[in-house]
Amino acid sequence: MNALLVIGLIILLGTIGGRIFFKLKMPQIMGYIIIGLFLGQSFLGFLNARVIDSLEPLIHLALGIIGFMIGSELHFDRFRRYGRSIYTILLVETFLTFFLVATATVILTQKLYMGLMLGALASATAPAATYSVLGEYKARGPVTMTTLSIVALDDALALLIYGFASVFARSLIVHETPTFVRTMAIPMLQIAVSGAVGLVAGLILHKIVSRTRDRDRMLTFTLGTVILVVGLSMYFKVDPILASMVLGCVASNLQPPENREMFDLIKKFSVPIFVLFFVLVGARLDVGMVMKGGIFLLAIVYILSRSLGKVAGAYIGGKISGAQRTVTRYLGFCLFDQAGVAVGLAIAAFNVFSPLGGEARLAGLMIISIITATTFMLQLVAPPMIKYAIKKSDEMNRNVTEEDIIEAYKIKDVMEEDFFIIKENNNLPQIIDIMKESDAYSFPVVGMDGTYRGSISLGEIRDTFYEEQMDQLILAGDLVREADTIVYADQDLKTAMDLFAKKNIDYLPVMAKEGSRKLVGKLEYRKLKDNITKEVLLRQHELEGPPADQT
Repeated sequence: MNALLVIGLIILLGTIGGRIFFKLKMPQIMGYIIIGLFLGQSFLGFLNARVIDSLEPLIHLALGIIGFMIGSELHFDRFRRYGRSIYTILLVETFLTFFLVATATVILTQKLYMGLMLGALASATAPAATYSVLGEYKARGPVTMTTLSIVALDDALALLIYGFASVFARSLIVHETPTFVRTMAIPMLQIAVSGAVGLVAGLILHKIVSRTRDRDRMLTFTLGTVILVVGLSMYFKVDPILASMVLGCVASNLQPPENREMFDLIKKFSVPIFVLFFVLVGARLDVGMVMKGGIFLLAIVYILSRSLGKVAGAYIGGKISGAQRTVTRYLGFCLFDQAGVAVGLAIAAFNVFSPLGGEARLAGLMIISIITATTFMLQLVAPPMIKYAIKKSDEMNRNVTEEDIIEAYKIKDVMEEDFFIIKENNNLPQIIDIMKESDAYSFPVVGMDGTYRGSISLGEIRDTFYEEQMDQLILAGDLVREADTIVYADQDLKTAMDLFAKKNIDYLPVMAKEGSRKLVGKLEYRKLKDNITKEVLLRQHELEGPPADQT
């Protein structure tokens, strides 16, 4: 099948699905996944296993970009401030999740090795949907920062737990003695290689970007580095997400705080890649397989015990470390997502168990089935849970730019409605008296019938100040500058900002509606720009306060 045709249809239909869910006030990622489900083998079969496998490089690229963007949010100064709570919560929620899932699985299946494997896989939190939802709702604050830190770190911890669990599970099946090399050394080596690849690439990228001013070249260098890191990770058979996180973290901390251009460029470029990724996530699910009695019941138990482990672990870890109240209460709801590492480790487990035959092969098939099914379910559950958490913690719409603020408002929302006006029959002394009452530079002039005529600025009457013998004869109508640029109250604020820039002016009168000359307000560029900057800072304020718990 034509690969470009497939990619085009996926992105187009996925975007439509995302917009539908956006209109329903639900995370767009859910729309992408549902579209994938209908296109996949469970329904239409358009995206079968062969097609999905052919798009594997784009899937790895999406994971690399996600890792890079998460790494860019990990600032060392925040780790210094919140390090104790981050690491405590990480350890508690990871090991509690492992314990609860393992215990529930053993009770249900009566097989310890199944409990060890599913418990290990449940400990990982996938970054993809988590980052996507936080970005969609422009979240910023302690819960957001702690979430990004934990999903960046628990991949490494999950690899260590998996290394331990897989060796012991294998030994239980074949009755052999586990070794240190298989248990710990190999996972630690994989983590070290991932970190080294990301670290070296981050240092090189920083050097290149520091000497680059051209936006197109900056995007090329940054994207090329991300792809290179993903490719090297695949070559060395290590985790590409972890390596990309290290790359983003190093580059972000070396760059000046005000220089975020390369991350903004990658973020804009990555939108269609993310749509493609999540559509393919939905397409992978085989509903028929999931509905088999034993698998379905185990999947439900797995999801419930995993969710309880994440929520309770984050709460207990937050209490122990004295984290902020919002972090303690709501962080666990941001840790439901499962994909990436868990799926990869499930495939690795299948490859380890399959050659052993018999019960081991059945265990491998069971593990892949459970992780595939629960990954899909959690991809649907995680986005609304994340939205709930950041909404309750008051962190939505805080990570905004000036452009976001401008696009959010109409002119009528920000215009000055209480201002001085000059009537066309006011003489010069009256005009000067009005101007003394205000710190404005330009003043609107209205006719005897109240309609807008134009404006007078301080500069335009400067030469008349000393014509004392004429001051009673000079009227506002003689000085008024006819309006050639006006705006209307119902227009978008962006329209006014574009006019300020295009016309190089600093004042705009606002009419009631198009075609009307009724003056209802005014905009002054300097005041407007100051207010926009203040609102950005206000919304970006992280509500940090002291890191100790506040009750």
